Amino acid sequence: MDALFTFITMAFPKAGIQIAGLPLTLNLLLTVYVVLRHPNQTLLLIQRHKNFFFLYMVLFFFGTMSILLDLVQGAKPFFIAQMVIVLISPLVGVSITRISSDNLLKIVIFAMIIANFYGIIQYAIGIDHVAIPGVTYTYGQNIFEKPIGWNVENGTAEKIISTYQNGNSFGLFVVLGICFLLSHKLKNHIWEYARLFALFLGFVGFLLCGSRSIQIPFILFLVVLLSSFIKQLSPRRRSITLFIGGIGCAAGVGFLLCQKTILAQFSDRLITQTLASSTGNGRTTQWAHDVDVISGMKPLALCRQMLLGQNPHTDIGGEGLPKFFCIFGLISTCAFFGGLVAIVHACWKRVDGRIMSIGILCVLIAFCVDQSFLYPPNVMNIALFAVATLYRRQNR
Repeated sequence: MDALFTFITMAFPKAGIQIAGLPLTLNLLLTVYVVLRHPNQTLLLIQRHKNFFFLYMVLFFFGTMSILLDLVQGAKPFFIAQMVIVLISPLVGVSITRISSDNLLKIVIFAMIIANFYGIIQYAIGIDHVAIPGVTYTYGQNIFEKPIGWNVENGTAEKIISTYQNGNSFGLFVVLGICFLLSHKLKNHIWEYARLFALFLGFVGFLLCGSRSIQIPFILFLVVLLSSFIKQLSPRRRSITLFIGGIGCAAGVGFLLCQKTILAQFSDRLITQTLASSTGNGRTTQWAHDVDVISGMKPLALCRQMLLGQNPHTDIGGEGLPKFFCIFGLISTCAFFGGLVAIVHACWKRVDGRIMSIGILCVLIAFCVDQSFLYPPNVMNIALFAVATLYRRQNR
């Protein structure tokens, strides 16, 4: 079941059905099973890293208080569900400790091939033409109401959503998957070819996802990432890798040049639209509004905002880190983002974990500018890849 959970979380996270306005996905059902299957194992795992354990306990305590207070004040069920998912998502990493390293790598390879290949098909044929209700998106939801940058004039999407229903979420998984596959390899030649194929598809998927919040930091860190990858190889493997990598890059560039629309969409989304938006796609305006509202709060309301987050009926929100602060309050915000920094630092201290730490850092930066942390399985994927890097089980 742990292997099934990991595969579903990475490959088909939105498979399920919407009931009474709430999405009931296979990912969420398996999450409950994975976390509660052996509660002692779950608790022991998060206790292994003292800094993260302390920060998670702070987040869990104040986050729970926020949820209870919001329930009393009549918050919407969907809003409460999002808060609960944020709190329990870090616990799913326990499933990785029960999967061998080789099997986990095979799961990631399969998931990367499926998610990215399906995204390429969406780009080539159209999101609506290949959508499978209940499998590639939650049955009962309207896929065109999702934040995919849908252009009603020409019927195109600026963001390819794959099986994630969201270009930002798809982009986060692709970056984590690329970093993980760069950090590991299999002795079996067939699986090695599959890993390289998954990496190639991953880079194409990265170009198509349209999520600037993850594309910009990943591109900036790409040189550091590749340098770290090369340094961890032996001199002989380093030469072979550089040779094969050079050929692969040349072939990839040639392919993309033949498919100029992919590069055109990527450059238009990442460069043209970014430079044209002086407000960060409205973010600075939203954040300024939040500052104005909070500045005008009475002492009691301000105290509640700082400790436990907003009244569910208060008109504040926006995107990114300020959104987390508005929902959970200052203490939980420091605990959540501090926990992510602790994970990045722990991974970086391992020579074989530095590539993964860069990937998680890119996701952390994305969380600071958009609200993808509210949507499963984004925080779950961080937990899975972090545990795989720090505490993965050796092969038997």
